[in-house]
Amino acid sequence: MLNSLSSTLAQHLLEQADWARARLAEHCGKRVRVELPMGVLSVEIAEDGQVLQASLDETPDLVITLPPLAAVQWISDRQSAWREARVEGDVELAAAISDVATNLRWDFEEDLSGVVGDVAAQRIGQSVRRLSVWPRDAAESAARGVAEFLAEEIYMLATPLQVETFTKDVDELRDSVERLQKRMDRLADSIAGPR
Repeated sequence: MLNSLSSTLAQHLLEQADWARARLAEHCGKRVRVELPMGVLSVEIAEDGQVLQASLDETPDLVITLPPLAAVQWISDRQSAWREARVEGDVELAAAISDVATNLRWDFEEDLSGVVGDVAAQRIGQSVRRLSVWPRDAAESAARGVAEFLAEEIYMLATPLQVETFTKDVDELRDSVERLQKRMDRLADSIAGPR
């Protein structure tokens, strides 16, 4: 089902992008397998640059594996998602797929507005965009919170100012100990007298 649904969506997007079909047509007859967290899809590139559903049993020319976060991230930041993908196979085909996947734009709000209306489509679109950046924002927020907790709340990590102050204090203490040692050596020499 994923294979059928994905190839139908790809066909819909490619119908609106002559440049993308022209780019893919250069690789007519080649097969691409995309491994996603929710399943696998396989397509074959047709003469006109469209993609046709292909059998999962056939050997692909290119295999693209997207980890879970990259699959979600693809909605809002395709370039970052593509960098997370593992790509094996035909390098020229991978470059063409990367170019199309990165630059092909789907105005899903426009398609959705025909079903639910303009206002609802816009709100759904905003929700999807917020959801797609949530994992990254949550990870950054958690990292900042842990660092702040360690540095400020339980003093397990020293702040840069604390490290600098400590280093100065250690240097001053070392210098003072050296001066004291020299004084003690002079005092000991004066008590012992000439030899």
